[in-house]
Amino acid sequence: MAVFEFKPSDTFHSILDVYHSTFDQDEVENSIMWNNDPWWRDAGGNPVTYTNVGTTTVGGVPVVTSGTLNNVGALNMLNEVNTREDKLFSAGWANTIKWGDIYTLKTDLSYSRAESTRSTLELQSAFGTPRTIDFNLQTGKGFNSFNIPGLDDPTQIYLGMDAMGWGRDGRTDVASTEDTLKSGRIELNRLVESSDFLRSYDVGVNVTRRNKDRDYVAYYVDLKNGRTPIRMDAVPHGHASMDFIGLGNVINFNARDLLGRFYDLRYEASENDLMKNYGIEEDIKTFYAKANIDLDMTDTIRLRGNVGVQYVRSEQSSTGPTVARDASNDWVIAGGQTIGASYGDILPSMNLSADFGDGLLLRFAAAKTLMRGPIEQMGAYTTAGVDVTTREWSGSGGNPKLEPYRATAYDISLEKYFGPTTYAALAVFYKSLETYIYTQNVRWDFTGYDDLGITPISNWGNFSTPVNGSGGYMRGAELSGAIGGDMIHPSLDGFGLLLNTSYTESSIDPDGPGGSSTDTLPGLSKVVANATVYYEKHGFSARISQRYRDEYRGEYASLFGDRIYQNTMAESTMDLQVGYDFPETSKLSGLSVLLQVNNVTNEPYRTETTAGGIDQTIFLPSEYNEYGRQYLLGFRYKL
Repeated sequence: MAVFEFKPSDTFHSILDVYHSTFDQDEVENSIMWNNDPWWRDAGGNPVTYTNVGTTTVGGVPVVTSGTLNNVGALNMLNEVNTREDKLFSAGWANTIKWGDIYTLKTDLSYSRAESTRSTLELQSAFGTPRTIDFNLQTGKGFNSFNIPGLDDPTQIYLGMDAMGWGRDGRTDVASTEDTLKSGRIELNRLVESSDFLRSYDVGVNVTRRNKDRDYVAYYVDLKNGRTPIRMDAVPHGHASMDFIGLGNVINFNARDLLGRFYDLRYEASENDLMKNYGIEEDIKTFYAKANIDLDMTDTIRLRGNVGVQYVRSEQSSTGPTVARDASNDWVIAGGQTIGASYGDILPSMNLSADFGDGLLLRFAAAKTLMRGPIEQMGAYTTAGVDVTTREWSGSGGNPKLEPYRATAYDISLEKYFGPTTYAALAVFYKSLETYIYTQNVRWDFTGYDDLGITPISNWGNFSTPVNGSGGYMRGAELSGAIGGDMIHPSLDGFGLLLNTSYTESSIDPDGPGGSSTDTLPGLSKVVANATVYYEKHGFSARISQRYRDEYRGEYASLFGDRIYQNTMAESTMDLQVGYDFPETSKLSGLSVLLQVNNVTNEPYRTETTAGGIDQTIFLPSEYNEYGRQYLLGFRYKL
């Protein structure tokens, strides 16, 4: 990072900053999966059976949590190597010019580019004969426990085998993304000295262009010599520990080292693979004006704030593939199209603060806002086509005409300040969302789409895609405060306590009309709370913080770069920080030392899912991860 600052006079100030970063990640994973369905049968027709079964009641339903699985043949061991390389470059040039004591002109040019390349490789191995598996499953916190004999014996395990019947011995993919953002802004501020309430006003324009291109390719991996399995004692290998779930040591190998020696790549793209190739372009022009006010309403009440309006003009387009089956019934990119839309929004806003004196403030804000949906949903990728018999359009894919989330927001807070370290505040908010984005089957205008040579009877048809549907509300309240120790007793000077808690609820069902009434907006926790106890005096600083987050619906990366939703359990995390600034009288003056410990109590990350095959809705553990504590030691020296 570099910053160049130039200020030859009080009327001109220029700052040029450049930033570059790279991030590389190499990840090795070992995992085991099996099919324990009772109706699965081996080559001899023998099914999977359960013995020594134990149950635990969950929500009034008995759930099998312990026992022994017999004759498990569909068991895969996966050795995975995942890599990721990210590069980020950004540059900005900001200038401020003042003249005539009342005018200030600001200009800002910026450019940023983010490049990301991610690759995954998984190779399969399996036993030559069915297994017996002892299991003990948790319904709350804690790791499950298993016993599978032979996991560390290379004479019993083979590369390949395709125990799950996937038709391959592995899989690899590479996804690359380039995201470029260019923007320019010019703003004029004028002081107003003759008004009793208007102190200044701003007018300006901001222009932004964003381009995002994504490329994706995947291959199946097959063993050489007609996919003949290879016993593991003929393969370079080692061992990895899976003691934390009772499995002991398991066979481990470097998948990339084995790839060229033992395997061939086979290109057999799926429909989903091909639709991950697209490009998106956005041009956004924002024109705005804002009045800054400051007036004495009475002898004891002073009102400050601003009132403004923006006009946002958006133009967007996407180029993407039309994916279809060829004469051999393989998925191919059969065509493509460039589709887009344009629209405008007028967004008024108001932010006011009334100071009643003696530390009492009342704040109020209202605004129309918009937020763009996930850019991945705006791609022109599609399986849409014209039926050769009915000559009618149908299909699914992204929506290059997708418009933003739109909302009207209201916020009000009452704050009382008792001193420099002590205050109490209560805030409430309400957001009325005009629209929310759902995936729905809708009537769609296919004008501009590639018909692959089949003339339709109409450009209208049925399409499954993310669309702007009906909205709802989001509302909540937040209570916060701080107490300085000196407010309690002079001997507690330097000590303090920070507290805040919030409650948020929403009427929006993220699955759309007719969806589950129990689902919440992704990332929305109803209850969030934070507490911090600190000491800061004589150069020493120490603080311990506890934060609580209620359960929420999380959105996560899944297999092959897809996104899934899972219910994420509540968590309570503790962090610790201790520091010291050496005084000017010390030979180490200017030096600061900081020690941080994150997740002191090793709080686990947990998700859960609904149980299938029963009428009653119960939740069972899905993921359980412990990331441990993180220790950070930092030094800073100030000249």
